[in-house]
Amino acid sequence: MPSLTPATVIVAVAAAAAVACGPRVDRAPAAAARPPAPSTETIPLRYDRHLPSLPVRIDGELDARFAFDTGIGINLVSRRLCKMLSCVSAGEYVGKRMSGQEITVPLARLRSLAVGHEEQRDVVVGVLDLDDFVEASDVQGFVSLGFFQRRAFTLDEKRGELVLEDAESLARRVAGGAAVPVEVRREGEAVTVFLPLEVGGQRALAEVDTGSDALILDERFLASLGIDRSTAKVVEGRDETGHAFTRWFSEVSAAVHPVGAPAIRQTGMRTMFQKIIHDGLVGRRFLEPWAVTFDLPRQRMVFGRAAR
Repeated sequence: MPSLTPATVIVAVAAAAAVACGPRVDRAPAAAARPPAPSTETIPLRYDRHLPSLPVRIDGELDARFAFDTGIGINLVSRRLCKMLSCVSAGEYVGKRMSGQEITVPLARLRSLAVGHEEQRDVVVGVLDLDDFVEASDVQGFVSLGFFQRRAFTLDEKRGELVLEDAESLARRVAGGAAVPVEVRREGEAVTVFLPLEVGGQRALAEVDTGSDALILDERFLASLGIDRSTAKVVEGRDETGHAFTRWFSEVSAAVHPVGAPAIRQTGMRTMFQKIIHDGLVGRRFLEPWAVTFDLPRQRMVFGRAAR
């Protein structure tokens, strides 16, 4: 894999000069150089079915490909990659899947993780066997929302790109789009975003999960939306962890939109209903018509016009 040397900031310190035959003059050291302000950068996405992935750099020298998933909670690396990197153990993380069962993930530390020129140092990652989660053999980890806690970015599904925003480009996104307040939840190393939705006049606080394709609602919404369980398509089975589930699939004829933003609406959405611990999850089908900016520092999402 090609390797690039990470950028290094060199702080020059002026030496104190002495004046011949005169008193010594002590000069204050020069101020440390400030890191350059972030600039906008476009990262191309590759899609394997509905799962996007992007190039990353690990520890300043190793190029790899990670999936990008806003619903994964924590950054992840494969066991194989962690072994190759000789990762340092950092304890464990106990989280919950949408169906409620707990999952324990060992944690490790990377010296650095970079997406484009956005680099995070001393990054805590979960370590997991990814064979059951990704189909592409070259995907060796996941980038989560936790990576972008201090940097706004835009996900443009139509263009197939993720754009790292700077102050000026973010201002343009806000001026040309619809900003919607969101709830940002942090639990240990996990970061998730919840978008308040109106579904047929009812409120639902839905986790934003780009790893999911469909709109998913808790099964209690079946009755309140007037959907008859006996006429909906039913699927029973077990997920990749062995947990049994029952899922109902039906079209929701009512409008679905973020609270306070009726222009960002879709109707006739094919929706999955299941007993889950959240009101719902909103996936790629709802998001993909828009260029969606995630601005976690300001707890908002901005919906703008996507490329046609």
